Amino acid sequence: MAEKNDYQPEDIDCFFFQYQTHCEEEQCRFLHRESCKSSQDVCQVWHEQNGCKNYSCPQKHLNRETLKRYFLCDQENLNDCCKRANCHWYHEKVSNVDGFYRSANEVPVLAEERRRTTQLLQSMCTILFMHADAHNEGWTMRIERNNFMEKNFTGTQISLKSASQFIKIAVKFIQCAVRDRKLSGDRGKQYIKEILHTILFFCQINDPDFEPKDILEESLELWSCKLPDVFEQYKTHLPTRPPYTILLEIVVDYEESDNTERILDLLSKLNKNMTVEQNSQEGSRCGNGLCFVSRVISCCFFQDLDSNTKTDNYFGASVSCFGKHQKELMIDILCYHTWNEDISLAVCMALEGHPRALVLRPQVHSIAYPMRDNLNRPREVHIANGKHQLHTPIPPCRKCLDLFPDIGNDLQQRNNVHQFWSYGNCAEVESLNRLLNAHGDISRREAAPPGDKFTLESLKNKRKGRIVHNLKLFKFHLGNKLLFYRPSELQNKA
Repeated sequence: MAEKNDYQPEDIDCFFFQYQTHCEEEQCRFLHRESCKSSQDVCQVWHEQNGCKNYSCPQKHLNRETLKRYFLCDQENLNDCCKRANCHWYHEKVSNVDGFYRSANEVPVLAEERRRTTQLLQSMCTILFMHADAHNEGWTMRIERNNFMEKNFTGTQISLKSASQFIKIAVKFIQCAVRDRKLSGDRGKQYIKEILHTILFFCQINDPDFEPKDILEESLELWSCKLPDVFEQYKTHLPTRPPYTILLEIVVDYEESDNTERILDLLSKLNKNMTVEQNSQEGSRCGNGLCFVSRVISCCFFQDLDSNTKTDNYFGASVSCFGKHQKELMIDILCYHTWNEDISLAVCMALEGHPRALVLRPQVHSIAYPMRDNLNRPREVHIANGKHQLHTPIPPCRKCLDLFPDIGNDLQQRNNVHQFWSYGNCAEVESLNRLLNAHGDISRREAAPPGDKFTLESLKNKRKGRIVHNLKLFKFHLGNKLLFYRPSELQNKA
């Protein structure tokens, strides 16, 4: 076996490209390989020989040793742990950033090492179950399993609690909207079914996966009797949008207005009720921002100077679901199935390294507002156009400016801020999608680079291919066709 520290950068996978979907370095000396992005295993050949000649190798050319040597955050050595909210470097230590829990980065390991760890954990769980039975303490296997996970996998427990809390608060709000006659009973039921299906789907493909009984507990039987198609299809049909996007649509309908302040106020109240208390030993609140609650809400509109008219405000939420691959899957579903064709083309082209596929007419404006930070931050008054506003807008990120360079905003772009989330994640994409659905004449497509691979059909097929690939990784029950859940239909196909 080769000596340690003999790995050369040209033989090492780029951490930013592998775990944050994009590398900002123009002349990066590390490998940018798509073939191993979904892998959690270290290549045995690369490990033993300090290199692997197969560029399409399906396993990582990366391990803890190389992560520490080339990608470790300098703040972990200087300040014991990193306190930077948007730090994109590799972290080995859990940290508390502005009151929010951030876990350490995952590390690829050899398949044999992973098997040994899994066997050890299974043995520990078995011992715990036997211990409970021997002392006749009346613990069920589920409670014992959850206690074990709570002590050892805090992030997993937070995800489980967040899923349960999101359903509870969303359903309660929908019932209130129906009672206040802001929603019809049928529409309210469809919203509940869609939210429940989407969350059960994401919990099913989580690692470890959650069953409906873990989330719904004693109300499981009632829900399964009332909404049987949800429980029949969450393992076979895909959701069409994230849970928070559904909730945002309900809030806009409930307010019966496009007043931004009122909508953000109501969302902030719902977010506060959804916040999950973290383990008291952690000394902070987690908040569903790590799971299902979107961090940013965007509002956009078009102002026609010739006719002196303005469209309604259209709102969008950032894509929010726990897990890197789960978020990647959701963006692919949105591109392939849900979004307006112009928006889908722009995001697909950007994912292929060719942003700016779309040109918007002048006077399309977009304003983004941070939501997670509003939970615990004292409310400051922001003055815009001579008016007092309680929600402080933030400038667009670089990814949004890449996608939509013509978009108008009154805020100066932040300098030296590197966002590493994927194209399509931002709330601006969803709000512009709604705007273009209502006013399709305010955009036109740029000429694509020559070649068949940049047609909308080929780009969407590539997204479909990655959907199928990720679903197989999650051991999802994939049939011959992709099926999408429709809350108003018993049978649906795509």
